[in-house]
Amino acid sequence: MRVQLENLVMDFPGSRALDHVSADFGFDEVHGLIGENGAGKSTLVNILGGSLAPTAGTVSIGGKPVTCRTPRDALEQGIAHVSQEGSLVPGLTGAENILLGEEPRRAGVISRRDLMARAQALLTEWFPQVRIALDRPVEDLDIADRKVIEIVRGLRGDIRLLILDEPTATLQSREKAQLWDIIRSLPGRGVGVVLISHFLSEIRALSDRITVLRDGVHVATLPADSATEGALVDLMLRRTGSGAGLGMRRDIPHPGAPVLSVRDWQAGGVQVPDFTLRAGEIVGLIGLTGAGHFGFARSLYTQAGLVGGRMQVGATDVTDRGPRAMQRHGIGFVPDNRMTYALSGEGSIVENLSMVHPECAKILPGGILSRRRETQEGARIFDLLGIRASGQGQQVKTLSGGNKQKVSLGKWLYGAAGRYRAMIFVEPTEGVDIGAKQEIYGHIRKLAAEGAGIIVASSDLLEIEHLAHRVVPFVAGQAGNDIAAAEFSEARFIAAMAGETTQ
Repeated sequence: MRVQLENLVMDFPGSRALDHVSADFGFDEVHGLIGENGAGKSTLVNILGGSLAPTAGTVSIGGKPVTCRTPRDALEQGIAHVSQEGSLVPGLTGAENILLGEEPRRAGVISRRDLMARAQALLTEWFPQVRIALDRPVEDLDIADRKVIEIVRGLRGDIRLLILDEPTATLQSREKAQLWDIIRSLPGRGVGVVLISHFLSEIRALSDRITVLRDGVHVATLPADSATEGALVDLMLRRTGSGAGLGMRRDIPHPGAPVLSVRDWQAGGVQVPDFTLRAGEIVGLIGLTGAGHFGFARSLYTQAGLVGGRMQVGATDVTDRGPRAMQRHGIGFVPDNRMTYALSGEGSIVENLSMVHPECAKILPGGILSRRRETQEGARIFDLLGIRASGQGQQVKTLSGGNKQKVSLGKWLYGAAGRYRAMIFVEPTEGVDIGAKQEIYGHIRKLAAEGAGIIVASSDLLEIEHLAHRVVPFVAGQAGNDIAAAEFSEARFIAAMAGETTQ
């Protein structure tokens, strides 16, 4: 049994996202779907999952045309979509999220005992090796546990095709391996998988077949075991694999003066006795899940959970706290989970870009905003970052992952040239394809070349190797000794993350 897509067309105002795309997905395979940001991947799976209705074309299951105008329609046809951005309700427990909308009731009242029992049974059925505290709010759970809960919710009905959009983008190596085993097991249980991932190695390792989209057009479908990464990059980007590398880091021979320093820093279980970021350098933070590298990066900007420590920006002691204070001191922050912490999906691109510095479009101090100035500055950021969209009025939620991330970065560049002395990035290329990843790396390097100090906390060790000038590993909430550029290797990083020392 297969799902067939025939001549799908999807038009948005001013652009065509899909141009007569045909493809098919089996219930007995993992089918990789790849392409640059803006190639049409998300549009295609949103049609398949019932979130979008195509302008033209048909969707058939086993040769019978079906109409999926809502996600519920798609679920009734056995198709579930686990999106890249996530759709869990943070304040609800894992069990409540798994059975959201289908809670067991007795006499019209939700039965907590039945809810827990049924949710646990579903988790055990699909992932018997996984242990999650389903009675805890999902906002308190690890990202890996949240992803499993989303997948279990997707599988709770009679599902025959599961769409996974960047399922491992925010996971550490250990959690990725666990999810890989889960994905591999599903076709043998009668559930096909459509897998979108910006990790080409992951696509090749997990997929039976791979479909490539480029500029809204179906370029090729080929067996995974005959597809090299170079060939896939060539199909995606219209250039040879040799020219599509991520680009190696550039060493800075003479780092500048300190731009951000902390001493005896304690925040949210993380302890860092001494850390200094210098102008023009890129410092990578690495660690296993829960090691504290992400928490440290966030705490520098938000001061969340801060219980002690001293901060200096340049030579100035920082005594005021919170994001607005950090902005005044010239510290910017591009967080992970951008649709939760950085962007308003319902807002337009220009509304999101102007979020941090709306005053740059004012006619007079304290005066009204000038739409013309706002549009001009928005156009500058569009050109600077290469944002691909139909216009500044397009809703952010309709953008591809890479373009959303560019908007998340663009907020700090809008009306603020040279204003920020330090920029903190957490998972800067989360859910971003290889083409957009190159562009974002280029923008990060450019900020450093212009004199900003850069912190990058990432679960992608190759990303850290390409970007950083030095690396700080975290183990159990403690910062370890710096790793110099000359020592960079995956083996060295992994050893440091495991707490092993080198002689």
